[in-house]
Formats: sequence, C-alpha cells, structure tokens
Amino acid sequence: MHTALPKYSQVVVIGGGIVGCSVAYHLAKLGWNDVVLLERKEISSGTTWAAAGLVGQLWSNRSLTKLAKYGTQLYARLEEETGQSTGWKQNGSLRVAQTRERKREYDRSMAMARTFGIDMEEISFSEARRLWPLLYADDLTAVYYQPNDGQTSPIDTARALAKGARMMGARQFENVKVTDINLHKGAIAGVNTDQGEIACEYVVNCGGMWAREIGKMVGVSIPLYAAEHMHVITMPIDGVGNNMPILRDMDGYIYFKQEGGGLCMGGFEPKAKPWGMKGIPEGFKFTELQEDWEQFEIFMTNAIKRCPALETAQMRHLTVVPESFTPDNAYMLGEAPGVRNFFVAAGMNSVGIASAGGAGKALAEWIVQGYPEEDLWAVDVRRFHYWQNNPRYLHDRTVEAVGLLYADHWPYNQRKTSRNARRTPFHDRLAGCGACFGEVAGWERANWFAPTGVKAEYQYSWGRQNWFDYSRAEHMAVRNGVGVYDLSSLGKFFLQGRDAVSELDNICSNKMDVPVGKVVYTQLLNDRGGIEADLTVTRLAEDKFFIVVPGATATRDFDWIRRHIRSFAHAMLTEVSSAFTMLAVMGPKSRDLLAKLTDADLSNVAFPFATAQQIDLAYAKPITVRMSFVGELGWELYIPTEFSLNVFDALIEAGNQFGLKMVGLHALDSLRLEKGYVHWGADVTPDDTPFEAGLGYCVKLEKPNFIGRNALLRQRELGLKRKRVIFTLKDSEPLLYHEEPIYRNGELACGNTHGAYAHFLGCAIGMGYLNNPDGITDEWISNGSYEIEVEGRRIPAQVHLKAPYDPKGEKLKDISRVQ
Repeated sequence: MHTALPKYSQVVVIGGGIVGCSVAYHLAKLGWNDVVLLERKEISSGTTWAAAGLVGQLWSNRSLTKLAKYGTQLYARLEEETGQSTGWKQNGSLRVAQTRERKREYDRSMAMARTFGIDMEEISFSEARRLWPLLYADDLTAVYYQPNDGQTSPIDTARALAKGARMMGARQFENVKVTDINLHKGAIAGVNTDQGEIACEYVVNCGGMWAREIGKMVGVSIPLYAAEHMHVITMPIDGVGNNMPILRDMDGYIYFKQEGGGLCMGGFEPKAKPWGMKGIPEGFKFTELQEDWEQFEIFMTNAIKRCPALETAQMRHLTVVPESFTPDNAYMLGEAPGVRNFFVAAGMNSVGIASAGGAGKALAEWIVQGYPEEDLWAVDVRRFHYWQNNPRYLHDRTVEAVGLLYADHWPYNQRKTSRNARRTPFHDRLAGCGACFGEVAGWERANWFAPTGVKAEYQYSWGRQNWFDYSRAEHMAVRNGVGVYDLSSLGKFFLQGRDAVSELDNICSNKMDVPVGKVVYTQLLNDRGGIEADLTVTRLAEDKFFIVVPGATATRDFDWIRRHIRSFAHAMLTEVSSAFTMLAVMGPKSRDLLAKLTDADLSNVAFPFATAQQIDLAYAKPITVRMSFVGELGWELYIPTEFSLNVFDALIEAGNQFGLKMVGLHALDSLRLEKGYVHWGADVTPDDTPFEAGLGYCVKLEKPNFIGRNALLRQRELGLKRKRVIFTLKDSEPLLYHEEPIYRNGELACGNTHGAYAHFLGCAIGMGYLNNPDGITDEWISNGSYEIEVEGRRIPAQVHLKAPYDPKGEKLKDISRVQ
C-alpha cells in the first residue's frame, strides 16, 4: 500500500470492497492507471468479507447476463494473473422447484438462458442426488443444473483485484476517510479526506452501505438501505464433497454451498430486518451483528427439510452482517444525474461478489469511452428519482426487498411496501371505479379495473391471471368504443428560450423547427446512432416546447437533455411533471365524447393528427394533443393539476351515453403492441438505431447536423444487418412476457423483447430483432419459418413486417371520415 496521498489523481475510487477493487482494476486494465482507491478502513472490511461468494451467470436480461458470465471468466484467471489465490471453483449450481408454478418459472428461465448462451438443463432426481448426495427430493417437482456457475472466496478475490490494479499502476490507501467532494461548475473537482485533499477529474462512488451518504456530498440521490443478512457454517458433514454444486431452494428461501468439508447455509427471508437507522458506527470494520436465531429459524427449518443431515450437524458459526438493498433489487451503475464525472457502483443487493467483475468492467468502459458497451438501463442509477432517497421509504421497502430475491418472480408482480408514495389527483376516483394499482417510479397507476363485486387485487400465476378478461374488455372498448386512462406519471418538461428550437434540432433525430401547435414524435440518439430516449415534443410557441417522456425514464431523459444543451445556448429546461396531469381519451367514439365538453372544432380539418391546441374543456383549458399510443382516434389531455378532477368528473358523466370504460395500463400495453408501437428500455435501447427499430420515418438526415447523424449515414450506406419485427403466435393459448427464444427455420434467431396478449387479434404478440450478417431484407424475413419457445414448447409464429392492427394508420388518423 502507498503511504502519502497524492495531490492529484485522474480518478478517485471511494470504497475498497470487491466492487471498488474491480473498478480500479478495470480502469487500469484499460490504460487509466492514474487511479487512487481510498478505503475508510481495510480492503474488503465493510461487507465483502462476510459474503457467501456465490457466482451465478443467469440474470433477467442479456446485458447483465453477459456481465455475470464475464465475471466467472475473470475470477477463473485472476489467480494466475496476480499470484493471489481467489478460492474460485466452477462447481456449478442446482435450482430445485417445489411447486408447479416455480417449475414453470424455471422452464422459462431455461429457455431464456438459451438465448443468452448460458447452459441450463432440467435433470432427473437421481442425477441431482448424485451431484448433491444430501438432497431430499421427494417433495420436489423439478431440478435444474447450471454447470458453469461457481463460488469464490470474497476476501481473496477482492485482494486479487486490488493487487492486479496495483500491478498496473493504480494506488491504494487504507484507513483514509472521505469527508467531502468538491465540485466546479457542476463537475467533479476533487475529494477532501481526513488526511488531505486530492484534486481529480472523476470520482467513483463504490461506498457500499456508505454510498448513500457519499452521494449526499454532491446532492445526488443513491437510494439504498441496509438489512441484516445471515448464514451459518457447519462443522464437516459426511457426504459433503469438495465439488458439490451450489444448491438454491428458493421456495424454502435458502441456499447451500460447500465450505471446508461442511456446509454454508443462508437465505433471503420474506420479512427482513432493516439495519442502520441511526447510522453506521464509525468503527465498523469486519463487524458482525448480534446473533438472531429467531430470525434464522425459518431458514433452519427449511434447510433441515431439504438437507436432513443438518439436523444432527454441529454449527460452527452464525454470521450476521448488514448488506445494502435498493428499492427494486437491482444494483446501481453509471454516471449520476446532475453532476458530471460522478459515477456510482453500489447497492449490490447481496449479489456483489457475482456482479463485481462485470460491473467493474462495464463502469470502467463507461468512464473511459464515455458510454457503456451495452444497454445497462436495468441497473442505471438514473432510473431512480431524487425523492426515493427518503429514509422512511427505503426502510419500509427493505423489509420486503430482501425476500424478493428468492420469491416467485411472477409476471406483473407488485411490491407491497412503501406504496402510495405518489398518487395522481384521480387516485380516489380510480379506486372507486375498481382500479387495481401497480407502481412505477413510486407512482400508483391503475393497471386494471375490477368489476363490481370483484376484489381489485392480483392473483399471480404464469398463465392467465385473474385480471385477463377484465383487461380484454378494456382493450376492446378502446378498439370499438371509447376508453379513458390516467397516465399522469409521464415526465413533462418545458424547454424555453430563443435557442430552444436549435438545441432540439441538435439532439433530436426528427425535424423540430415546425409550426406552433405541431407535435413531433422523435428519438434522442447517441453518437453511435443508438436510441437514448423516445418522446414527443409539442411546439407551444416560437420559443417554448412541451416535452413528454415515460415516467420511468424521466430522471434519465431530463439529465440527457440538460447535458446536451450547448453551453452557449439560451435554452432553459424545466421539469413540470407535477404541474400537469394527463388523461387520454381514446377510441372511435372519443371525438363524440369530447364534443360534449367543448365547443372547439375537433374535426380532422380543424384539429389534425399530431397537432395540439389549448381548448376549453369542462371548466379547464388543458393542452390537448391529438396523438395516440394505442393506435386509435384520440386525444391526450394535459390538465393543470388543480383543474384535474372537474375534467375527470365531466368525462365520466358525459361518457355514460357512449359506454365509456376506464382503461388500465395492462390494456395500454397490449394495445400498443398490437399497433406495433415501441417501449424504450425493452423494444428500443441505446444499442438499437432508428433504422433497425423501424423508426426511420423519425429521422431527417437532410438536417445539417444532429447527434447520431453521421452514424446513421454510415449505416444507410452499409445497409442493415438487423431489424425489429413483430410476431404473433398461431396458437391462441400460450402467453409471451419477455426473452422467449425465437427460432427461424429451426435455428435460434433472437429473443422476444416484450410480449402481451393482443386481444383484438386473439393471440399473444411480441417483438424481436432478426439478424443476418449478409444483410437483412423484407424478403429474407418473410421467407423464414418461425417458432417461439414457451415453457418447453415451440409454438409456430407469424412474422409481421408492419403492425398487424391497422398497418396503414387509417383508424389512428381517422382518414375514412369525410369532413
């Protein structure tokens, strides 16, 4: 270790756990060896030292799985590279299913694994007992084997990464506490420590449980909270082999791994114990918390059932330590919003050992080249909103968050804790209509409506859930009549100033210098032509634009736009999300309904598609936008918040004669898929260009310059090799969710980006990106024979080059009506 702090370093990494060591290692690996790693106590002394060291490869999406797979490869070679032992062994893992529904989950996971290039197979009970001789399997429905998973020694692996970083020139200092972080014009300028100041260009917050407090030093929200986590290690047990796989019994909340001739057993209980409400003790170092055998009882009971040998085994030690968890059980990675060059890698949710290798590599690449190698939205720190740093919110969510790691991962599963944080003015009205609410970014949103006499709550399964038929009725009401949905959770911004239009033209792919009242659907692109945001922009005045983005991406999109407004420009971005609610009135009868509440001319001539007006409606004057995310005639009403209820009540009263139906967000999802509309983060990402995504009509290459233009010009010259298409199943029963394997002519072609049930069409629908290295054409796509795998069955599928519903947009634009 070095002794004297330098006066300057290009990068300062705060935190010497395995994640911080990995970031330093990978920065040095990429040639940035002017790196200082600061650890408040000793390397790995926070929570790394007490981790179980399980390293699994299969995650919920392709990018995270790729990073996890890299982690196993890194740990396998690290000892040879550095000379520091790591304890790595590739002994594989077993998953056991106690219920039929868990088996269905794992069948889908096994298919998803195939699309990600991960080996996973269902094995017989006799084979499972051969691999794990102590297993009790009489009550199981299935066992699955992943041969390439493994385990490692957390302390040794962290030290190996630290040593590797030092060998490449990085400097490390223990027993140095960061006391503050300095900014200059909104960018990192240096750190203050209890031993002096270091000027720097970048700071990486790998502070683990301390990351939240470190974020506060620069006014950045890092929403994580600690909970007690525990595992027990036994004395040697007869029958425990050195290469026994890791065993996970998620229905019993437990895992096992071989440890020194005995077993290490721990788990994730349904009701956890948050820790650290009064702060983390200053002397915290290799610290264990008080044993709580009562809290551990649920694990011990289930573990003895799964491994009867534990009943007579001698316990060597019960370890209880705190670990940090995030509100959505995914870690945080990336450049934090609002501060340039302040990066985060924290909130590992008890999977820090498995994640550290890939997370460190991804973040180092992000820092060095200015962007990550692949889409990392699932762990992007910008998915959280500033208010989510609220300690009460985090405490209450943490009670539930721990157990969700091993709970059934149901489709549409909703959190039960920290609810009703954000409610629209319509909330009570919607509840009175039978709304069953879900949560996105803290917003309570009506996902479906229960009819009179039916309880508005989810009954989860992998098949058709209890709301399926109710959502179908909502879907068909929009197709055949009129429906209203509340999407007030959308992010809403004003961009104003004399340079507003030129700045939008610089960051948007579409033409933004349009007449006042025109609505533009556009994408924001990166320099590689990838889609960073998907949004609508309405020109309200010569120097004023109204920008609408998805609620889940509001923080990210605001930060992207703000960062790309050029320094010389007179253009001011303001978030006004809470100032306006949004009600969408959609369907063939939407014009007739709205005409009852306004004297404005809503005809095609006076109010064309993709235009906006402020009209008198009920007792309000909302920004009224003729756009649709469901593919029908309709208007979006952006209502000043204080006027919202009078508009809602007037719609309901006038809607009675038109059969108005309240519509939930599940129906919105199925409607938009039927129309072929995309959702950012699923169907389009920063790795997809508009040409590949079928959004070329939003690209105006004739504009002299905009971000991503050069990349798109190159792609147009070279020709496409991949393209987004739509698939419908030829069997009306199976359901699609996401990442189901799609086969072309019997060969694995891609995965489903997102699926739902297309009620008008009467089948499941999804999307995927087909690839052809020789160049992709509509003829090549159409000539293929397609199947999609669902729970072990390959279902014949129809490919669609255009939306299967109203492909010409005749209903959307109401062009059949003569006016």
